Amino acid sequence: MKKIIVHNPCNEQTRYYRNYNLFWDEFTEYLKNFFNVQENRYFEKAHFERFPIQLKNGRSSNFLLMECEYVIENVDNGEFVVMSASDDLSHAILNEKENPYLKKVLVSQFNPDKILNHVGKFMFKYSPWTYFVSSIIDIEEYYNKRLYKQPTEDKLYFRGTSIEDRAILKYFKPEIITNFRPIAQNAYYDDIIKHKIALSVDGRGEFCYRDVECFGLGIPIIRYEYISKFYDELIPNYHYISLDRPNDMGLYRLGNEHHAKQLESRYFEVLNNLEFLDFISKNARNYYEKNIVQKNKIKNTFDLLNLNKWLV
Repeated sequence: MKKIIVHNPCNEQTRYYRNYNLFWDEFTEYLKNFFNVQENRYFEKAHFERFPIQLKNGRSSNFLLMECEYVIENVDNGEFVVMSASDDLSHAILNEKENPYLKKVLVSQFNPDKILNHVGKFMFKYSPWTYFVSSIIDIEEYYNKRLYKQPTEDKLYFRGTSIEDRAILKYFKPEIITNFRPIAQNAYYDDIIKHKIALSVDGRGEFCYRDVECFGLGIPIIRYEYISKFYDELIPNYHYISLDRPNDMGLYRLGNEHHAKQLESRYFEVLNNLEFLDFISKNARNYYEKNIVQKNKIKNTFDLLNLNKWLV
């Protein structure tokens, strides 16, 4: 079997921090079906410090990984690939862009114009990937609860942190939207499944944990159209309730009162269109099953990285 090294900083704390930490574990085990896998993963400071690695054919003497990033290195030929679930462009995404041994970079927050601006003619190495739910909690229990008891709450649902970074929220009429105070994860799932529609607002990255969680829970989300891309395209008004982005909009989360009113208007337009909401809900759930469920994401990722080339 061909030998590979997987680089990914993790420790006892990170393994139960985000769902992608579990993905790294399961993906590593999956790779062992095809390769002789050497692991360079444990890092005592992984939960608060970047992990310096040295690649066989790396050009940087200080290649730094966050715990949301993972590198696979082919020992025989020195080629390597990168995966990043970071909410912004990072050292691992950009640092080796000119290196001919870098074959693929999968990026969760794939804004084509932004990435092109940073990597130029090396754009061919960069591909959209997918995103992750936040918690390690299995949401299937809550999806089934929602199927059993149809949602009755009309208020737009949004709870989250970093409210000060989501200026658009202050322009919504309080009577049509939930309060924003975060609650425990289990309570959050029990609460959100009572609602017909959830509001999606960008966080540090455009894709947000709560977006794909809503897909999995079968809850339609409403938002301005995504700029960022997944490898399997999200279709406006098919996978989510969408509005065209206005010409005067910069960052959606920093939108103004006019933008909030447009969202409110679209919300009232679809609120009682149960056939349309059911259409969005089913399409979003199907997307989740195809692309976000762990076993399918593992197979899809293996194929996207084109690792079969290393098997010959």
